[in-house]
Amino acid sequence: MMPKKIVVVGSTNVDKVLNVEKYALPGETLAIDSYQQSHGGGKGANQAIAAARSGADTTFITKLGRDEDAEMMLKGFQQDHMNVDHVIMTDQSQTGKAYITVDQSGQNSIYVYGGANMALSPDDVIAHREALAKADRVIAQLEIPIPAIIAAFKIAKENGVQTILNPAPAKEIPEELLHLTDIITPNETEAQTLTGLEVKDEVSMLDNALKFFAQGIKMVIITVGDKGSFYATPESHAFIPAFKVKAVDTTAAGDTFIGALASQLELDNSNIREAMLYANHASSLTVQVAGAQNSIPDQAAINAEIQKIDTDQDEVEAEKAAAARYAAARIPDHIVLGLGSGTTSAYFVKAIHERIEKEHLDIECVATSLGTQQLAERLKMKMLDVNTIDAVDITVDGADVVDENLDGIKGGGAALLFEKLVASMSKKNIWIVDQSKPKQTLVGQQLPVEVIPFGGMGVFRYLRDHGYEPAFRFEKNGDILTTDSGNYLIDITIPAQADLAKLATDLKHQTGVVEHGLFLGICDELIIGGQQVRVIDRSKN
Repeated sequence: MMPKKIVVVGSTNVDKVLNVEKYALPGETLAIDSYQQSHGGGKGANQAIAAARSGADTTFITKLGRDEDAEMMLKGFQQDHMNVDHVIMTDQSQTGKAYITVDQSGQNSIYVYGGANMALSPDDVIAHREALAKADRVIAQLEIPIPAIIAAFKIAKENGVQTILNPAPAKEIPEELLHLTDIITPNETEAQTLTGLEVKDEVSMLDNALKFFAQGIKMVIITVGDKGSFYATPESHAFIPAFKVKAVDTTAAGDTFIGALASQLELDNSNIREAMLYANHASSLTVQVAGAQNSIPDQAAINAEIQKIDTDQDEVEAEKAAAARYAAARIPDHIVLGLGSGTTSAYFVKAIHERIEKEHLDIECVATSLGTQQLAERLKMKMLDVNTIDAVDITVDGADVVDENLDGIKGGGAALLFEKLVASMSKKNIWIVDQSKPKQTLVGQQLPVEVIPFGGMGVFRYLRDHGYEPAFRFEKNGDILTTDSGNYLIDITIPAQADLAKLATDLKHQTGVVEHGLFLGICDELIIGGQQVRVIDRSKN
């Protein structure tokens, strides 16, 4: 992938931080024993640094005073290999500053001096027309005067350059600027400020996107903090979950996301999911380090994190395969065998097929999903129609999560109704999982609810009004996911102090609900893969 030519038009601030024991009362003088610390900041500078560290050919158009703070910032920009030929210097204003006082309890007070940032004019931008015209994309934020952004975006549009607007901090934006914007990247608060629509779930995110599309914007990306990010184009949309990490300081996380995304996104947006995953990884690294610009990772660190997760996934797959082989070795001859759904069950299907072929076993099988059915048929296994049998001897299936009581959640692979049907017919249910699936409790876990298409919105509103944080499940291409039985899935979050039995009953009584993913009292034996396979028997637990 060729490096993207990115021009960032935006703000530069220097944060002046003073740590104090307590705040002085009016007229009071207090001694302090800490030095004032100076840190680089400003949304424009943050985004430019993030893009540069992710390999983009980055030019920064910003306005600085002729002072020591400007010298410090310029030196940092150059260390990050940014093109600073278009940084504008002025004698009329000082470099932008934020004066921050933090007391022992962590409370802070902040005074912002816009300085040279607020002096950036359309004429300043027009003077650097050549840099804008030669870019692949131009990024701007709202910490500089809007007329300067409009001037930059007009030049970009005249030259076929893609424009990205980060509407932060939140404020009203003139229609002229929105019409010049190709991609807009608000967080949930900023989106609501601009559209008047509250962001609560994926449906409301899509409603927001439709409002932006009406303004001529071609892509909407809404970030929702540690939950992840949502993208929408007129052709597709999807929610990309964030990576779960322990956050130390969220400063610059959003700016890191935007700069990293811009560095990776192809101009035709064809790799939007991959670029957003990359940006999510970048942000996840940023929040694990205190500070702003010092916390923004470079491309090597981001790729190392991606590689680490890929390696971890390889270990998970090995654990799944180990559990599957262990289960397959214990299956008796002359039975009707239920074959579960998902990747873990696919390992089991292949393992039991090897035994059937090698030992000439007489085992007839029933599949719980279309994918498993097709796999078993390719292997020429003996398959039965579930409508022609009364019982299943053993069913081996995976689980999305299982608690210490061997209650679990299943159905994440969109075969929920069939899975529960076969499980209820089985004399014995064996679950095979990797080591990430067992949890102490199901509270806080994602639970799929299968709903009929023409009743889906009614169920969605019921779940939303009762605090379950519902979200429709979508395919990778942005289409709504359809289960094997032709229904939709709504994911909800199991709340704290939930009575699982009551929740299961309440869901089944709701008109429009076909099935839910709570499997209570169904698992008879849990097999956990690993170098040392562990087995938990319900009768002995």
